[in-house]
Parts: sequence; structure tokens; C-alpha cells
Amino acid sequence: MIIRQKFGGGVMLMTVVAVLAASLWSSNAMAEKYEKNWESLISHDVPEWLIDAKFGIYAHWGVYSVPAFGQEWYAKRMYDKKDKLGTYEHHLKTYGDQSEFGYKELVPMFKAENYDPDEWADLIAKSGAKYAGIAVVHHDGFGLWDSDVSDWNAGKMGPKRDLYGDLVKSLRTKEDMKIIATFHHIRTFDWYLPSDPKLLEEGRRAGWDLFDPKYKEFYWNHFTGTFEEFIEQWKAKVYEVIEKYEPDVLWFDGGKFQEDGAQDLVLTVLSHYYNKGEEWGKEVEILNKLPSSMKFNFPRDFGVLTFEEGRDREDVVGRPWIDDQKISTFSWGYIKGQTYKPVNEIMHGFIDRVSRGGGLLMSLCPLPDGTLNQEQKDILLAMGEWLRVNGEAIYGTRQWKINSEGPVDKLMTKGAHSKWVFTDCDAGDIRFTKKGNTLYAIALGWPDNGKITIKTLGESTKISRGGIKNISLLGSDEKLKWTRDKNVLTIQVPSQKPNDIAYAFKIEVKGKLNN
Repeated sequence: MIIRQKFGGGVMLMTVVAVLAASLWSSNAMAEKYEKNWESLISHDVPEWLIDAKFGIYAHWGVYSVPAFGQEWYAKRMYDKKDKLGTYEHHLKTYGDQSEFGYKELVPMFKAENYDPDEWADLIAKSGAKYAGIAVVHHDGFGLWDSDVSDWNAGKMGPKRDLYGDLVKSLRTKEDMKIIATFHHIRTFDWYLPSDPKLLEEGRRAGWDLFDPKYKEFYWNHFTGTFEEFIEQWKAKVYEVIEKYEPDVLWFDGGKFQEDGAQDLVLTVLSHYYNKGEEWGKEVEILNKLPSSMKFNFPRDFGVLTFEEGRDREDVVGRPWIDDQKISTFSWGYIKGQTYKPVNEIMHGFIDRVSRGGGLLMSLCPLPDGTLNQEQKDILLAMGEWLRVNGEAIYGTRQWKINSEGPVDKLMTKGAHSKWVFTDCDAGDIRFTKKGNTLYAIALGWPDNGKITIKTLGESTKISRGGIKNISLLGSDEKLKWTRDKNVLTIQVPSQKPNDIAYAFKIEVKGKLNN
């Protein structure tokens, strides 16, 4: 077919084939903006919305929530007689011999019968989180979405419901809420197997279901399948979640991402996701975890760096980063007798992270029926209440030239893999953030003597050409009295505390704030 168009007395011929070819070229050029190599992927810019957001929420929830014993690694520990938490013996006494009642028998008991994604979404929005989701698949390999890649998922078994998809729909009714999906299943291959060869052979002789080829796609291991088969299915699962739910952020737990046999498929997945973001017209991002191996999942210049509970994180990171943290004190998944971090500890850690240029991704631990207990609700609501009043000192802020005042050593545990802890903060711990021409000084405690003293903001520190114009306390209407000399800024605090968590002083300057 030919299109004829008269032009200046002549005839211009354009074939439809040529038009279609140009269109296809344009489409393919857009689809392949990011190539399957690290150099291309590293060129992706971190979205400003994610740097502004500061706070995200997800959840560790799944079949392991049913026994609610030990921790979220129940599926592995129940097959290991040497497990220090006593999971093997607990399973034997509670459910029977592992050869008669394997982990797969717990799947029908995971029903999520009281799961209300609208309630979750409301609570998450009230917490002040700006992006949210769930761990769509943990190391046990059981997916929480309705999958056509494998039958081992909540859409086909257990709840027989698209748990992740239902939450995504509810979250997207909230203003400016973004979506995250976290994947932990690249570790599934051989994960269930006991590390002790003698125990492994005992299990094989006993006829554990781990070694039954019928369950290969659940218990993935080298006795019933190959890593090549496994990694292909890993890719297919991630692709499916990307295509079905269009998440704004992806996060991967540690694993074999840059090793032979996996890296090519990993590069394919990551480039596909970035290119889908271009197609959707959305700014998407991938979080890049530092596992205990001390090697990031991906090159250090890629994505947003992520540290588990601040493990092995220095106080100055040098590029966008987020700490991944559980709301509870021990297990990431729900266990009976669960205890939770005090809200002050969580918030002090959150404020500290923001002052250092980072953010917080916090994991909830729902009960197996899909409910969140009152302890978790109370924490989220308290966080939201503080952020509603003080959020201007957090959201959209950037790191100031000085991030903190107060000792750092007390915030870090000792040992081979140091973590950040925030159980001992007080009025001497000050954190700074900035937004535009405004500086915020956030005190992590209330002074006994009625005065906040900030040595960092003495006149010897150049804040701006003209100095300080005004200081106010967010959440308080009282006019503050303050003095400043060469060594210290002293602020007389109001007679009434605006909250019991932390205190954000808004410092307006004369002239331009020195960065």
C-alpha cells in the first residue's frame, strides 16, 4: 500500500511500511533505553520522589507465620536437628515427624481469613509511610500473589487469594502512595537442606518431602532439579510481578546475583524493569542490599543502597541509601510471644537516618490470619501522629553539611557486623536536616533544665551570611527565647512538651543557608 501526497507540484511517496518501520524503531529505542549491562543500568537516576519519601513499609508474612515459632526461617530450621532455637523438636511435638508432616502440610493452614487490605492501607497511610507493599515471596518460595508461573502461591493454595494484588489496589487509593515488592527467593535453591551432611542423609533415608521430585518447584534443591531450572523460574516470577502490578520499587534479599549462571538473567530482569518504568511513564527504582557477605547484590554505584538494620553501614554513605528494619525485636515474621521495638527507638533511628541522607523501610509481622495486632497498630499510629506535626523536618529534606551532634559510638554495636541501635538517645543528641533555606534541628530528648544547647550552631559555625532570624518549635505556639554566642546556641524550651518522641526546631536564617 502506498500513500501519495502532493507537495509543491511534485509527488512525495511514503510507504506505509516505512512509516511502520519508523514507528517500530522509535518504540524499540524507548523499550531498550537500558541495556543488559551494569554500565547502562548504573546510568539510571535515583528518583527524587524516593529520596523525598524517607519512609516505606512492607511485611514478612506467609506460611511460616502459621507455626509462629522461632523465626521466619521455620521452613529450614524444622528439618535441622541442630537448630539452636529448637525448631526441629517443636515441629516434631506439635505436628509430627517431618517424614509425615513436612512444611508443605502447613500451606493449607495459612488461610489469611481475616485479612483486610483496606484496613492495612488505611493504617499504612496514617503511619506517614510514602511507599508500601509486602515481601511477595520469602526464602521458602511460597508466593503471596496469584501466579501462573508456579502453583505454590496464595492464589492457588492456602488463602486462594491474591494477597499482594489486593493490597496494591487498596494502597493505590491513597494519595501519592507508591508500591514496593520485595523478593527473597533467589536464596531458595538448596536453602531447605540441612548443612550437616549426616543430617541430610538421615532425612533422605527417612523420606522427607524435600527430596520428592513431585515438590521440586517448592523445595528447589540439587537432588530434584538444577540451578539453571530454578533461576529461570526465579526470573519468570519477578517478571510476572512486574507486569501484573507495576511496582514503583523492587528490593531483593542477598543471593547469587553476580555469579556465573545467574548474572545474565539478573541483568535481563533489571533492565526489563527499568525499561518498563520508561514505558509506564513512572520513575522506578531498585534497592541494592549489602548482605553479611559484605558484597552488595549489585555494583555499589547501582540503585539505592540498603543495609539490614544498619548492619555494616558507615555514618557517611556518599550516595542514596535506606536501612531495612523490622518492627519487632527478634523475628521478622510473626511468632508467639512477639515483642516490639518502642516507638521512640524506631523514631529516633528514623530521624537519625534522615539526617545522614538515608531513609527507613520498616517490616511488619502480620498474624497468619492477616491481622495486625494492637502493638503494631499503636506504633504505626504514633509514628504518623509525630510525622503529621513534624513532617516538614523530614519529608523532602536533604542532608545538611553537619548531620548530627552527640556521640556516634553509643549508636553502634560492637563485633564483626556492627549495627545501629537507638535505645539510649537524649536531649544531647541533635539531628539536622534542611529544606530550601530552612534548617531543622531535631532533639531526640527533652532537657531536664528547660534548655536545649546546640554547640554545632554557635556563632563559630557559619549558618548564613546574616545569622539566625527566628527559631520555632513545631507543634508549639509558644514564642521561643534563644541566645547565641561563639560556642553555643541555647534555646529555652516551652513549658509544655508538644510530644514524647522528638522535638523539631525550625531555624529560619537571614540570607542564604550555607550548605
